Amino acid sequence: MTVFLPGQGLVLYPQIGDKMDIVCPRVDGESGQGAELYKLYMVQRAQFESCTITKADTPLLNCVKPDQDVKFTLKFQEFSPNLWGLEFFRGRDYYII
Repeated sequence: MTVFLPGQGLVLYPQIGDKMDIVCPRVDGESGQGAELYKLYMVQRAQFESCTITKADTPLLNCVKPDQDVKFTLKFQEFSPNLWGLEFFRGRDYYII
């Protein structure tokens, strides 16, 4: 398991056909009060470098249930059978914030 650390980036080199699980942080307890909530976005390089999003950006993942196990699996594929599915192309860089 790879854990993101504050103030540091993470570079991965997946191959077409690989899968990557993103697991939302979980807080033990009944209410989850004080838990941090996250939204992840796939953005352009300039947005990544400035850590900004636009109103046009759609969240890739919402981590808004700190009391539940939530996992999102990215499949690196060049073609998606789903109209809104993600497609990744060899030799291109992708950025998630």
